[in-house]
Amino acid sequence: MAERAAERARWTPRRVRGSTLAGDQPTVAIVGYPNVGKSTLFNRLAGRRDAVVDAVSGVTRDRRQAGAEWNGRAFQLIDTGGIDEADPSDVGKQVAAQAVRGIEEADLVLFVVDVQTAPTTGDLEVLDRLRRARRPLMLVANKSDDSAREAAAENLRSLGLGDVHAVSAQHGRGIGDLLDALVAAIPEAPLIDAERERLPAICIIGRPNVGKSSILNALLGEERVVVHDRPGTTRDPIDTLIEVDGSPLVLIDTAGLRRRGQMRDGVEHYSQIRALQAAERSDVALVVADATEGLTEADLGAVDRAARAHCATLLVMNKWDLAQPDLDHIRGRLRSKSRQRPAIEVCSAATGEGLHRLLPAALRLEERYRARIATHELNEALRELAAARPGPRSGNRRLSMRYLVQTGEAPPTFRLDVNDRSLMTRDYGFWIENRLRQRFDLDGVPLIVEVRTRT
Repeated sequence: MAERAAERARWTPRRVRGSTLAGDQPTVAIVGYPNVGKSTLFNRLAGRRDAVVDAVSGVTRDRRQAGAEWNGRAFQLIDTGGIDEADPSDVGKQVAAQAVRGIEEADLVLFVVDVQTAPTTGDLEVLDRLRRARRPLMLVANKSDDSAREAAAENLRSLGLGDVHAVSAQHGRGIGDLLDALVAAIPEAPLIDAERERLPAICIIGRPNVGKSSILNALLGEERVVVHDRPGTTRDPIDTLIEVDGSPLVLIDTAGLRRRGQMRDGVEHYSQIRALQAAERSDVALVVADATEGLTEADLGAVDRAARAHCATLLVMNKWDLAQPDLDHIRGRLRSKSRQRPAIEVCSAATGEGLHRLLPAALRLEERYRARIATHELNEALRELAAARPGPRSGNRRLSMRYLVQTGEAPPTFRLDVNDRSLMTRDYGFWIENRLRQRFDLDGVPLIVEVRTRT
């Protein structure tokens, strides 16, 4: 029992606090009432369109983090959902709680208001909460699209926050002046080292309402993201830096994957784009399915999307406390439908059952995803494959496999030299790929085999 407890403790993730995805850089939180343009400002300051933006109020729900720099100064941005003290809904309360945690982690808070309407009762309620948090504050009057609105922004000095920074996040007006003031107000930190080795990244993907965010929260032991039984609660990919067995890695929660015809609005469309982009920058995808529903076609579609993003994949059957479907049947379907043939883990985010196995399994996949195989081992395997099943024939000519070498990793990439590439059939190519997986323990890992004619 003691050994089992020690093993669980070894693989229990620890969220890295007081530190960011880019080291000990100062953190700037963007806070305000719903629909004042916080995510648009986040995207503008970060220099990329990471956060989902829409005219509908309440699009952002979780804390989202990204690195930024200005004039040689680096810092981290935190985008938060709108704080609405009058919103009695469960989701609204969780969004506000996430925003409060972002404030607590910040070295500086940008209090954003809409210059056309501020100060509203909602703005004043948010300001009261910020004053109680006792964090350095800067007032940002967003949507100052012209000189008349910039002049109107000066009336906000009555809030007692000093200078008013009038900007238009949508058009970029006043952003340079805001950044000058921002970097003057935060501790100095070095720029991100672009040559530093990238941390391993594991994303959690799957169709809506299968428990992806619940698994993330259960792994971390805290309410890192908003969870609700209504599908589509998560909208932006959420990166969290954790430490497992002494090594850092990034864990990414994503929005639910839907078929194109099932997307109800632009928010879901852009949430899906962000989820697929998160998979593309990840090494391993935990594809979560609902054990009470078994393995659905939508789950197989999520496995396929992870494979197309060149992620190593692990299928996670969540809600195992409620149902135990036939795993042998599920493995058979995976082998017939998925080229990567991912392994399966079972868990329950609600009870904690099986959670301690997820990250070790994912890290083993990540290790194989980056592994290199010796050339002599590959060519020994190639000779055995040719003997077990000779190449396809066309007329008097037969495919002859001559040389196999690994040319890259993450994902493993191979070059296969043959006498005539036109003789290679799709079926024979898949057969070679499957046999390489079996020989070198690469189930769940994407393989790229480039066939070249060698004269």
